[in-house]
Amino acid sequence: MIIDKRALFETTKALWPEEVRVSGNPNVTNEIYQRNGNSFPQDDDWQQLALWSFHQALDAHEKRASAKGLPSIYPYEVTFAEFDTRMRSNLNGDACWLAERAEYEKSGLGHGA
Repeated sequence: MIIDKRALFETTKALWPEEVRVSGNPNVTNEIYQRNGNSFPQDDDWQQLALWSFHQALDAHEKRASAKGLPSIYPYEVTFAEFDTRMRSNLNGDACWLAERAEYEKSGLGHGA
């Protein structure tokens, strides 16, 4: 199976609202992540991994916004590079991902790379 990394990133990003107000609700990104995760089968490993990786990348944006006193974050600002870094890190985190890691590494970026 060939993974279109760019398409996986774009479809995952599209699941998030344009703006997420984080001030006053420190769990809002977790709530959105869980809702997104529940909308896909738990055995859809690629989508579940992509959702988690995007959430991790967005968490870094949330921490920077919080440090600056900004009330909102914007998921569209998460870059493919941030997502890709998280995907690779997660795939390297456990030996159970060996086959998926090999697939991901040999897959190209897909369209619009």
